[in-house]
Amino acid sequence: MPKLNNVLPTPHTNLDSMFKIGAVSRITNIPVDTLRIWERRYSVVVPFRSENSDRLYSTEDIKRLNLLKMLVGRGHTIGTVARLENEKLIERLEIHDANTVSKDIPNDPDKAVHVAVVGDVLPLQIQHTQINNSAFMFSGLYRSEADFYENHQDDKLDVLIIEYPAIQEDHLEKIHNLFKSSGAKKLILIYGFTNSAAKTLLNETEYTYIQAPVTIDHLQSEILHVIEKNKLHNSPSESFDLNGKAPLRNYTNNELIKLSSASATIKCECPQHLSSMILKLVQFEVYSAECVSRYKKDADLHALLGNMTGHARSIMEQALTKVIEAEGISVK
Repeated sequence: MPKLNNVLPTPHTNLDSMFKIGAVSRITNIPVDTLRIWERRYSVVVPFRSENSDRLYSTEDIKRLNLLKMLVGRGHTIGTVARLENEKLIERLEIHDANTVSKDIPNDPDKAVHVAVVGDVLPLQIQHTQINNSAFMFSGLYRSEADFYENHQDDKLDVLIIEYPAIQEDHLEKIHNLFKSSGAKKLILIYGFTNSAAKTLLNETEYTYIQAPVTIDHLQSEILHVIEKNKLHNSPSESFDLNGKAPLRNYTNNELIKLSSASATIKCECPQHLSSMILKLVQFEVYSAECVSRYKKDADLHALLGNMTGHARSIMEQALTKVIEAEGISVK
């Protein structure tokens, strides 16, 4: 644990969650030289100093630097905003809303995938960037978890994005609870740094996680990738046509067998029951296909039965996916 020379830590300071200047530069995408100039000339933040004279920045410092960078990127000079409180910086950013926020609505809002964002800075970046994509829409931008819990009302949320400056092992339960309560189908984590223990735990989840900095273009690409990978395209009633071709399988036999054994570890028998039902439906699909080739007289009937069974299997797969997401089970 480094000793601090210029600034004494308060009893609430957690030095393990502080960042050196190189890390802050990568998180904020502000060059190291620019950070030093801003500090020397304008005292935009006052980092701690270690006994080796290393600058140590808090998450609040990073938040402030991100706000300043966004304003400078919108034409403000650093000298005019450097000494403003964070609330004033946010107010200035919000002034840009009338002119810079995209007012475009997806071609069909009923079919657009719903995305919500929780974080210190990312919601502001999205607010002040023109985003026009018919595949998804932002149904909520929340500056904190408390803001999310208080104001979240989207019962059709598909993707939740959570922004964390750093992820430690003890953050993961909090993240999982937020994701579970949101009702979202998929989670994208944007983080500055994490340790190997937390990374190991993340690898056991189905979450998509990306290290910052992340540009808006990169974020859009990740959202689209999650949509395509998980077939999150919505229809107005999420209904299906029984006369249409049944969807392809979402789970292999090996995955279903693995999920059946997960019940013993999570104290829930739903994965076992659902997996067994899906396997039985798959068997009947195979049986119906064989009947089509064996019994020409009733081929159309068996084809219909097999196809309708495929639709039933798809519905049960969706139910199983809900359980997997709620319980944080990995099928890898």
